[in-house]
Amino acid sequence: MKLKIVVCGILSWFFLMCTPLHAEKQFPVWDEGVFGEIYKRHGEKAAARLRDVYQFMIVHLNDPVEQQLEAVNDYMNDLTWIADSDLWKQPDYWATPFETITTFGGDCEDIAIAKYAVLVMMGIPDDHMGFAHVVTTQNEHHMILVYQASEKEPAFILDNQNPDVKKAKERKDLIAVYVFQNNGKIFIIKDEGDAKRTVKATKENQRLQKWLTAKERSKSNTESFVAFNNGQSLIPDWARIDD
Repeated sequence: MKLKIVVCGILSWFFLMCTPLHAEKQFPVWDEGVFGEIYKRHGEKAAARLRDVYQFMIVHLNDPVEQQLEAVNDYMNDLTWIADSDLWKQPDYWATPFETITTFGGDCEDIAIAKYAVLVMMGIPDDHMGFAHVVTTQNEHHMILVYQASEKEPAFILDNQNPDVKKAKERKDLIAVYVFQNNGKIFIIKDEGDAKRTVKATKENQRLQKWLTAKERSKSNTESFVAFNNGQSLIPDWARIDD
């Protein structure tokens, strides 16, 4: 009996030591049919770009958050900046991540949205991110992506005009106007300069039409490829966000 207890104890210890404390996430498989259909619709370069993004997400899927932020910022900052009037023949068009990646270009809103989408696909919680409307030292209205794990944690800025992910308090060159989130929250910011920022007001259940329209187009983009992926969604379970 004592031997049995000892053996059971050893086995329990062995399995405990061999079992990871946090199981790694597994990204859904994108079938070759998906890339083949992208090739047919948008050409060879577009298919190659989407394949590269797919591999990028798999490689960095289980990295620590800080590394994910840096990797996504670096990757998406390689996108070519193109004005909406040149690319989409519209004065202010918010492109979907699919549109931005297949054309390999966009303006600040498009690049910020692409960063957000890839980070959500890699497991970053949606409510940890927001889009900030800021004014630069050149008096240019600009959009950046903000990440903040909680109110007690520092906020980090992902900016297509800056190669480094920096804490918000380090970005004294930006005057914040407002931040909006996918869940409809808008934070009106009081910015006194020198990175002295406070939330002046919070608005709930706001509906930004450009954001909603971009989300609908993004959903349509993704769903159109399900038939070429053996009927399986391209989106991980953890990234399926309710409106």
